[in-house]
Amino acid sequence: MAQIQKAPSPSMASRVLKTGQTRCWSTSGALVNCVGTGQDGEFQAGLPSPTPRFADNGNGTVTDKLTGLTWLQDANRFGVVTWPQGLTICNSLAGGSHGLTDGSAAGDWRLPNVNELQSVLDLSNSSGAAITAGHPFTNLQPANYWSSTSVASFPALGWYVALAVGCPVFDLKFNVMRIWPVRGESTSVPRTGQKGCYDSFGRPIPGAGTGQDGELQAGVPWPAPRFVDNKDGTATDKLTGLIWLKNGNPFGTQTWEQALKHCNSLANGSHGLTDGSVAGDWRLPNINELRSLEDYNEHTPALPNGHPFTNVRQSLSWSSTTVPTAPALARFLFVGIGSCVWDHKNVIMGVWPVRGGRSSQQPC
Repeated sequence: MAQIQKAPSPSMASRVLKTGQTRCWSTSGALVNCVGTGQDGEFQAGLPSPTPRFADNGNGTVTDKLTGLTWLQDANRFGVVTWPQGLTICNSLAGGSHGLTDGSAAGDWRLPNVNELQSVLDLSNSSGAAITAGHPFTNLQPANYWSSTSVASFPALGWYVALAVGCPVFDLKFNVMRIWPVRGESTSVPRTGQKGCYDSFGRPIPGAGTGQDGELQAGVPWPAPRFVDNKDGTATDKLTGLIWLKNGNPFGTQTWEQALKHCNSLANGSHGLTDGSVAGDWRLPNINELRSLEDYNEHTPALPNGHPFTNVRQSLSWSSTTVPTAPALARFLFVGIGSCVWDHKNVIMGVWPVRGGRSSQQPC
C-alpha cells in the first residue's frame, strides 16, 4: 500500500483537538468553579467539535465530522485478537461483510494509528467509554483497543488506547485486545512520526502490505523543519501553531496545583522569556496539547529530531486534564516514551508551559 497523503487544510491542520473536558476539580476531586484555575475545563483549548459530531452513514459506517475519518459502526465486531491478527483483519475488511454495504474493497480499511484512535475520544465522561454522548456506534466497549503503532523504545510492544479512561498505553503484541477499523484521510489528525515496521518480536521488517502505522503514515504531514526557535525563550510548533517554553523543565518537579499556578503566572522576564508575555498568557497544557509534541518514531525523549528545546525532562510531565472517573487524579505524559497515564494530583512531576490555541475558548 502507498502512504496515505493529503495536503493539510489551513483552517484545521494548525489546531489540536479539544479534549472535551468542560468541568474542573480540586486536588481532592471535588467539583470547583473553573474560573482562574488554569485547568483544561476552564480554557477548553483546541479545535471544537461540530454538533452532532458523528454521522451515521446507514451502511455500517460512521463518519467523524471533526476529523473526517470513517469508522466501522460496530466497535466490537471481532472480539479480542492479537496485534498481528488485528492488522490482518482490518486490512482484509470490505463491503459485503460484517454489516458493511459501503462498497469498500480490501485495503481500504486499516487498524488506526495511535493518533487516529485517540482522536475519537471525549475526555469528559465520568462513566462508560470516553466518547461523546449520543454517538451512533454499536457494541462500543469501555475496554482496550489496539492501534497500528509500535513502541519505538521496545517494538515488541504495541500502543493501545484504553477507552474506559481515554489514554494511550502499551502492551506485548501477543496479548489480545479489541480492534476498531478505520478508513479515510484526515485533515486534522497529524501523523504519529513512526516510519518503521516491526514483527511481534520487535524485529524490523519491510512495511509493504503490513498495514502498520510505519507503512501508511496516515495523517497530516509534518512541516520541515517542524519547530521555529523564536529567540525569545519560546519555540513555535508549525504543525499545531502552539508556542512552547523553550526550557522544557523551568520549575523543577511540582504538584498539579503548583504546576497550574506557576504556568498561569509565567511572564516575560522570567525563565529566559523575552517575548513580551504577561501573566495569564501561559498555561499548563491539556493532555492533547502535551501529546502533540510526541514523535512515535523516537524515544528518550520521544520528540522530533532537531527540536530546539533545552532541559527536557525525559520523565513525567503534568497536563491540566483531570480523570473524570477518578477526579483526584490528573493525566500526565511520559515524555521519554510517549505514554499517557494518570496519578494523584499531589504527586510531584515536571511542568512544560504552553501558550496559544485558545481562540475557541468557551466560558465555564
